[in-house]
Amino acid sequence: MAPTLLGQHWLVESNQTGTATPVGLGETRPDTSRLRDWQISRNHGLSSSSTLRTRMGDRIAVVKYVRPFFEPERYDVIVFKNPTIPFGDSANYIKRLVGMPGEEVWIVDGDVFIKKPDEDRYHIARKPVHVQDGVWQSVHDTRHQPVDPERLVKPWQGSPWIGQPESKWEQTAHGGFKLTTSGRATLSWDRQADGPDDWSAYNMISPVRNAFSVSDIRIDATLIPDESTLQAELTIETRANRFRFHVANAVAGVSMSPVDGPEDVVTVEEPIASILPGEPIRLECIHSDQSLRLAVNGRPVASLDYDWTPYERLANTVATPREREAGKAASTLAHRLPDKPRIWWSFDGSAVTIPRISMDRDLYYRPSMLTGMSRNWNEPTEQHRDAVRLNKPAAATHPDTVVKLGPDQYFVLGDNSGRSLDGRLWGAPHPLVAAQIDDTPFVVPGDLLIGKAWIVYYPAPHSVSDGGTGLIPDFGKIRFIR
Repeated sequence: MAPTLLGQHWLVESNQTGTATPVGLGETRPDTSRLRDWQISRNHGLSSSSTLRTRMGDRIAVVKYVRPFFEPERYDVIVFKNPTIPFGDSANYIKRLVGMPGEEVWIVDGDVFIKKPDEDRYHIARKPVHVQDGVWQSVHDTRHQPVDPERLVKPWQGSPWIGQPESKWEQTAHGGFKLTTSGRATLSWDRQADGPDDWSAYNMISPVRNAFSVSDIRIDATLIPDESTLQAELTIETRANRFRFHVANAVAGVSMSPVDGPEDVVTVEEPIASILPGEPIRLECIHSDQSLRLAVNGRPVASLDYDWTPYERLANTVATPREREAGKAASTLAHRLPDKPRIWWSFDGSAVTIPRISMDRDLYYRPSMLTGMSRNWNEPTEQHRDAVRLNKPAAATHPDTVVKLGPDQYFVLGDNSGRSLDGRLWGAPHPLVAAQIDDTPFVVPGDLLIGKAWIVYYPAPHSVSDGGTGLIPDFGKIRFIR
């Protein structure tokens, strides 16, 4: 569930970038050679001045369900008895609930699509705002640049944001940028740079193969214009469309249009306070769960939803134009790797200073294949033997493995998708569970639910082996679980 919830980990502190990164220890033998100063680059090893601190795992409080008066809700972080090993140290599991009783669940391009019993098609299962705000994972922040590049293990290649024309841009202190003229100019994310993808710094010691590009991202930027005539626009080109966030004069808005049909544009605009010379304006641009949201100076301004089916999502994300036109089968598209999005800012009408740009990415639930791990513990019943066949697409990640939940069945996933043994992968239930409760693989029967994870009340204290007492929590990390 990292980084939502942390097990035993190193807190990797960099004196180059000022970052403190939790890196999971898990059951692997710690290998410091795999640690990276990742805000500089995933290829940069830690400098000798960086420090490691061993932390124990989070301790959480759980609100137990009193059914039917208190029922779980989608995207709750829930605690339950592990259907595959319902006793011993591995009995209590904690995952995020994504599928409810009676629903069909299909994971496409990292997102969850749901078909309810009374519906004839799938719809995306959007996360509530409070959950979405709690699960962003950092891709890059311009404030985290090396303070002493000469001491890096490898030469620093500079910021992944590239200004064009180059002659109009200057680098400012603390990783910022300055557009020196009022003419049109762009600031583009280098597609050769790391991310945005589902790589997780928490997995550095035990890295996951094949990062999947992620287009559900949040970009937060502060702009300080020289003149009130500034026009600024962020474009994310992905899924065969261009998604735009713009501000100019006293108007801000969002829009989307096909790359091959820019005239077919949908726009939502709202009035905002006038742009003033020298006054900072903060733009928070969010593209997630097939929705666009723009906030200006912390106030939501405009939003736009699009309701594609899973097939439309696949076709627009991984199919070629010719394949889309021919109606290529979803089964041949389901496990293709998506392309990286193109991301760029456009400015016109005024010189502007940009002291900070940060980028975060959303949760991304990976498509996977069933391996021996899914058959290690329990043999499926004859009725479900084919569902737990080796080298078959994982549950819910392919049109042939859509999960159809019964009246008291739930489907759960882990936030750290690349390392999570969750409902996609864990296979058949224990024989006792199969005989006494439910023999369906990949699901959590309602009788095994315990409660909702509510708060991290005792966060990641220093380990005794690290010279700490092991008793004093990191009070700054006490938090509600989103």
